This record gives sequence, structure tokens and C-alpha cells, in this order.
Amino acid sequence: MKKRYVLLLLIQFFSVLLFSQTGPGGVGSRNGSSSLIVWLRANDLNADGNISNNPTNGSLVSTWSDFSGNTNNFTQTGTNRPSYNSSGTFDAVNFNSSLAAAQFMSGSTAGIFPNASTFIAINPVNTGNSHTLLDHSSASLRVEQWFNTNRVGLTRYGVSDYSTSITSPFNINSIISYHKPTGSSIVEVRVNGATQNLNIGSTTAGIPLDRIGRNSNGADEASGDFFEIIFFNSRVNDAQKIIIDNYLSAKFGNINIPINVYDEDNAGAGNYDHEVAGIGRVDASNLHNDSQGTGIVRISNPTNLGNNEFFMWGHDNGALQMNTGLNAPSVIKNRLTRTWRVSETNTSGGAIDVGSIDMRFDLTGITGVSSGNLRLLVDTDNDGNFNDETPISGSVSLGSNIYSFNGISSISNNRRFTIGLAFTTIITNRRITHRVNN
Repeated sequence: MKKRYVLLLLIQFFSVLLFSQTGPGGVGSRNGSSSLIVWLRANDLNADGNISNNPTNGSLVSTWSDFSGNTNNFTQTGTNRPSYNSSGTFDAVNFNSSLAAAQFMSGSTAGIFPNASTFIAINPVNTGNSHTLLDHSSASLRVEQWFNTNRVGLTRYGVSDYSTSITSPFNINSIISYHKPTGSSIVEVRVNGATQNLNIGSTTAGIPLDRIGRNSNGADEASGDFFEIIFFNSRVNDAQKIIIDNYLSAKFGNINIPINVYDEDNAGAGNYDHEVAGIGRVDASNLHNDSQGTGIVRISNPTNLGNNEFFMWGHDNGALQMNTGLNAPSVIKNRLTRTWRVSETNTSGGAIDVGSIDMRFDLTGITGVSSGNLRLLVDTDNDGNFNDETPISGSVSLGSNIYSFNGISSISNNRRFTIGLAFTTIITNRRITHRVNN
């Protein structure tokens, strides 16, 4: 029995290291082992995980560092550099196509990918020219096609401009994504709430990655604020597509998307906009059941996840520190300031139940934690308070400051959760009981 227990702990520990889904929305990994090959975040320009050390507003950007773990950085020098824009609601790398010198950035990984997905969060500006998102010598992705068509599309140089009927989303915070599976000539284009398939006439043609923008004065330049660029060298499945859309939508101001399964980012729900991640299933071939993202919470192994069902979570950006005086049951000594909120819905917006789940918390940097005193707190009656709830014990230490609660079934749609540290009680003799603040 002891050997089996040790083996189980080892399996859980190595699964933490090998399979943690730490990419955008919890899709892909940030250690270079997954199909996530580029992840550029303007709010973390140097990709060090610290969003407080970005350049000053108006600084020229020489390097936009890759957060995917592959060091596929994008660089530029001299007058072709874009600038850093922190004057708006969201930090951005700004490309100004009205200047004399074309602003573009070249990546360290180049190519055309016939099996790929890319997501670009952007607020594009119309300066009267066609506007490029990503470019290669043989193709480009366009927020506006050639000759002011005001249509989103994909161009194969020397072959054709393939335009959707989707209007270019100028001056709007937008999510533009392209998805192409191997062996197909069809590219799915998604712009905010609109979706359209393009036949680009070749199964070997694909999605370009060489540059952001294009070195072409007067036309085809990048234009506007780029917030985030995500690139997978394998098409993400339909469930993952929905999860990443919801992650980006929550992060950048509740952008309209084709399928919204996370509404805790609304002001009325408390603006749980931060580090949104999720699990979900469209069907048996389009499944994502293990997710963490950039946050400290990892959720996996839903026991009743059905078709078109999703379980998404995000937090309120509260501090990652334990404090006294917060609303909590009397048996809790101190509670984490940060809270999370959950959307557990189907693609039609109805509340569902994905069954019990396993939850892991990476508590690196938080002192005084043990499996004996750690408690999960769930606001089961949805009144915004934890002081009337029963703390959940039974966490398991997996090492490296990671603790697991398995088989949790008390979290449902719109509910909040957090963690706390309990007073512990020891018996020193048969008559006297002491409460210890450990």
C-alpha cells in the first residue's frame, strides 16, 4: 500500500512538470515543448513575467521578447522601430504607418506554416493603405486587403488576394485569428464575433510568421496598437479556440467573440478579468481538460464534461498574500486576498455541471502553508462572503510548493473561490486542548 501511495505521488509530481498547460488561457506550455512557438505580450515586453517593468510611454521598441519559452523574439533597429504605448487602457506596441519609414519587426523563427493557428489582439488604425498583420516573402495576413477594400483577408504574393466579407475592425479593440489544418486549402478567419472560411487554393500554402508588418513604404504596413500575438505551429482544436478567444476577450475589455463562455469579466460580476483559463469540450475530437494559464490555479480531470460544455475561471487581481481580517470562517487564521470566479456553462450560455474536478495551487512565495492547514474556500451560496462557508480540507502536497485538492464538486457557475490557512488544534493531554497559530 505504501509503495502504491509513493508511486501515485511521483506520477502527480512529474505530471506537474511535464504536462502543465501554462499557455494563453491554459492552452499549450511555456517551456518550448508544445505547439505554442510564439507568444508576444505587450504588457510584458521583455517576457520576464513582471508586468511592472515595461518601457516608458513613447519608447522605441528594439525587442519584443517571446513568452512561449522558445526565445522566438521579434527585433528591429533604427527608424523602423515601433514605439511603446502605455497611454491607453492596455499596454501596446504601436506601429505608425503614417511615418516615412516603415515600422516592422522581424522574428527569429520564419516560415509559412500550412498547419497553424494564430491569434492577434489589436486596435488597428486606418491610414488609407492596405494593412498587414504578419508577413512572409510569399504571403501575408491582412487586417485590410490591397487597395482600401476595408476587408480582412490573406494574400499570396503573385497568386491572389483572398478577401473575406468581414469588415476591417478599425479603431476597435479586436481579436483577429487564422486557423488552417494540414492537408486543407481552407483557412478559417475569425474577427471578433464574425467567422468565415477562405479557400486559398493550396494545401501547402499557409500562415506566415516572418515579420509583424511589412517593409513596404506607402502600403501593406502594420498600423495601430498590437496588444498580443499568439502563434501555434499546429492548428488548435475547436475547444481550445473558444478558450483562447475568451482569455483574450476578458483581458482586453470584453471584446465580442463568436462563442462567449466566460461572463465573470463583466462589471456586474466583479471584473474577474485576470489570467483567465479554462477547460472545455466541443466533442470527443475537440477537447481540453487540463488547464492553468499564467495563474497559480490548475484545473483538470472533470468527471462529467459533455459536448459544448466549458469551465472557465479568472481572478480579481488581488494580492497573492495571506491576510487577517478578510471575510472567512472562524476556523481560518488568514485568507488569501485574491479570489477567483467561475463560469460553468455550455456554448448557449446555460449553466451546466462538469462533475468533480481536481484543483492545484502553486503557492510559491506564500509562507506558512502545509497540507495540514491549507483550506479551500468556496462561496457556495453566491452571496459574496466566505464566512458562512465550510472550509474544505484534505489537500495533498505534490512538492515544489504545489498543493492539490482532488474530487472537488462544490464549485458551480458564477461561484467564487479562494484559499486560507486554518488554525490547527493539538491535544497536549486528556483534558487540555490548545489552538496553535502555525
